[in-house]
Amino acid sequence: MKVIIVGAHGEAKELINRISSGWSISVIDLDQDKLRNFSTNRQIEKIQGDATSSLVLKKAGLESTTAVITLTLNDEVNLEVLKIAKQNDIFRLSSVVNEASNADSYKNLGAEVVEPNILLARRFEHILEPRRVVSQAFAGGRAEAIEIEISSDSPVRGKKLKEIGSDYYIVGALLRKGKVIIPHGDTEIETGDLVTIVLQSGAFSNVINLFSGSESRYPLEYGKNILVVLENKDNLKNLSESEFYTRNTKATSLMVLTKEDLFDNNLESTDETFKAILKDQEFEMTLKNKISNKDIENMVNDGSIGTIFYPLEEGISKAKIKSLINISNKTKTPVLFSKSTYPYKTIGILANNDFGENTSNSIAFDLASSLSASLIAVNITQPKFLQSDDAAQLTDSLEKMQDLALSYEVQLDFENHEGNEAKIFTDLSSKFDLSIIGNGTNQSWQSKKTTEFISNNSKSSVLYIPS
Repeated sequence: MKVIIVGAHGEAKELINRISSGWSISVIDLDQDKLRNFSTNRQIEKIQGDATSSLVLKKAGLESTTAVITLTLNDEVNLEVLKIAKQNDIFRLSSVVNEASNADSYKNLGAEVVEPNILLARRFEHILEPRRVVSQAFAGGRAEAIEIEISSDSPVRGKKLKEIGSDYYIVGALLRKGKVIIPHGDTEIETGDLVTIVLQSGAFSNVINLFSGSESRYPLEYGKNILVVLENKDNLKNLSESEFYTRNTKATSLMVLTKEDLFDNNLESTDETFKAILKDQEFEMTLKNKISNKDIENMVNDGSIGTIFYPLEEGISKAKIKSLINISNKTKTPVLFSKSTYPYKTIGILANNDFGENTSNSIAFDLASSLSASLIAVNITQPKFLQSDDAAQLTDSLEKMQDLALSYEVQLDFENHEGNEAKIFTDLSSKFDLSIIGNGTNQSWQSKKTTEFISNNSKSSVLYIPS
């Protein structure tokens, strides 16, 4: 079989080096120097001339040709060559498309086309945004099959295919725990599934966002309600922050634990005051003569609490902060030390290498997405003479954070510092509206002291995520 290739470009060289030895190949180009320097790993015929000339094409063997491929940077030239080829009853026609607006002209000739901009863009997107995607293009780059691993925060997790069906893609198979499943409408997608999807090339971003994007769920993994503790009337300003927090996360309502004698004058009832502050925000109120740590713990255990909200005022004892962190660790419930620094437009996180579910990293991105906030990840290393060689681990952590930022579509900035972790992060907290910290898998004495110090001294509200 014979193929004529028009355009002595790098793509032509790669193609010639790849196709089988059963093809006889002629290459046409106007530029004599390009032809002279055009070398391949097999014998080919080189023709110098204008390929839009029937005489040049016949010299290249048009009458015995099976296929014509045009690779010039000029669509007019490509289309003219393909017209001549079609007039000579050659139907295996293919070409690059230089301008997308000309795609229909190629289609009218019955040519298979490749849009190099799309193919290059797809490749570079995979490099920049790896997002657990494996892709294979076909049909001249107009369609592709991709494999996506379903994460715990994927928008399609737990949904049936008939709930997410579309005309521009189909789900062909699932690999689940080593077993291949051919899905149907009632097949439910689960975390960890490796999903094979066939889609139109223009639908790539939509499909990626649907299957591999991230959906805000916090704090539902812990509970649907927010428990705010108010021990004196000065804490009322923190009640408004708890309302903001509830409205802008997936929490459903507030539970208020407060003292019976919160107001001395009794001109208004506590319930009426709370309703005036919270407006139409749902809440339940529990009154206690004196609020103990046991009361807080019991309400967390009994009330589907997603976050403990505790006002932090001057003079609060270190023992109180320590006890609330202990309750958080014991009940596996986040605690937010409120300093009324809302709305949260900038969130700071103490960077760490724990990227499991419900860690401070994952929750920071979830909240930043829900709140349309920017995120600053602060990496603090020890002085160089105390450091271990952990550069590779740091690079890996930063890349994972970048992937999360892309997945959640969150603006992420990094700050690198050297010195005392607790002191530096606390000093930087003046830049943040909300600081997020967590022990992760590190339960050392030093880590606990760092958590307590930041919680007590931060200039912003602090959300502590238990391990």
